[in-house]
Amino acid sequence: MPKRLSLLLLVLLLVLTSAPILAAPARQTPDGEAYTVQAGDWLSKIAEKYYSDAQQYPSIIEATNAKAAQDPSFATINDPNLIEVGQKLWVPLQRNENALLFDNVAFQPVEISNLGLQTLVPADWPKTEAVDPLLQNTWSAGLFSLVSFAATPGNDTHVGLARLLRVPPESLANEAAGGQLIEEQFGDRTWAIFGREEGGITSVVAAMVEDKVIYQVSLFAETSQARSILTSILENFELIDPTATQQTITIDAPTAGTTLTNPFELRGSTSQYPFQGQLVYRVLDGQGNQVGRGPFAVVGQLGSSSTFAVPATYLVSEDGPGTIEVAEVSAADGTIIAIDSVGVNLLQDPPGYTIIIDDPLPFTSVSSPVEVRGKINDRPFEGRLNYRIVDAAGEELSAGIIESRGQVGQVNIYDDFAEFEVTRDGPGRIELYDIRPADGAVFSIASVNVWLTTPR
Repeated sequence: MPKRLSLLLLVLLLVLTSAPILAAPARQTPDGEAYTVQAGDWLSKIAEKYYSDAQQYPSIIEATNAKAAQDPSFATINDPNLIEVGQKLWVPLQRNENALLFDNVAFQPVEISNLGLQTLVPADWPKTEAVDPLLQNTWSAGLFSLVSFAATPGNDTHVGLARLLRVPPESLANEAAGGQLIEEQFGDRTWAIFGREEGGITSVVAAMVEDKVIYQVSLFAETSQARSILTSILENFELIDPTATQQTITIDAPTAGTTLTNPFELRGSTSQYPFQGQLVYRVLDGQGNQVGRGPFAVVGQLGSSSTFAVPATYLVSEDGPGTIEVAEVSAADGTIIAIDSVGVNLLQDPPGYTIIIDDPLPFTSVSSPVEVRGKINDRPFEGRLNYRIVDAAGEELSAGIIESRGQVGQVNIYDDFAEFEVTRDGPGRIELYDIRPADGAVFSIASVNVWLTTPR
């Protein structure tokens, strides 16, 4: 992530306050430059010089009068036909033809197609370039001017705010998070808003829920402009494609009709990174009884898709049909945000064996070559395990064989190095698995989520 954007986001998250954030806005001075009246000048002539349009002179009057309220070196213009040589004027910057003016702050409409929404942003704040998915929809004009948009699966606005601030949801309602939490109506939507003002700078996070998606807005601006900017953004917030950010889960393995042994490979993907990076699986028998269940972590980043490949287990007393389900469950109330399922055949025997990865540990930063070591509670076929390293999208970066040491019916150990190549740092996964010779199916698997780094 570019250092400037990292700092902007860090400041945004650390500067939140307990002071009221929604006071009435003060009169704003638009960005521009000072001009000293010369002999022979009149307002329409100056407007022609700057804007190639003499009829734009009222904007110079309005901007100069706003400036005069803050700076006594500027004089208020009461008569547009009367300006004096040596008088200082404030000439606002020429605005984009699509710019809209609210409380002397200019805005431009933007469409954020990957989030399925459109709204307004300050006209003088350019869009930033960022690798981090959370900052890909950000407009900023410096350290104290930033607005960013994001969306995440969920159905609780307070959970969404807490996620942005990296604090427990319960701390928003007291002084622990150092800010003020309110709810306010903008248009036909209710937004939860949390913010802080300090030293003339206001930072705000706002969230609203629609169709099991939490839409989030982060704002960092001068206090004198914060209310106008926030109001303009939220009042003009419109969903043009609600499906763009809705969560979908896809189970790739096992496929429908597969006969499973225990444990089995559970592999798939999500369209959105789930809340806290967690999903849950369930195994049901033919009567709908739950015979297996467990949470597991996915690989991905906030604001992007994710993948998973984990060992799943079940316990049945006899062979028969079953169903595998993978779901994202709301952290707020336990409701299902999204789910996918597949019908399979569950075998009581024969069991597979357990592969344990001792190193690297989950979420460790690793570079190539990475040491992979652990143990197996039995000898794999021909004493060999397959490995592969994948990125967050599930794309294979490298694959190979790791030899184990031990006898049949005894615990085996393995320890080897695996090479991979990435162009930039990011989340990934190391997988170890064995393939059943009879049908080529994966019947024992272990995986660990890591952070893949480029060589230093």
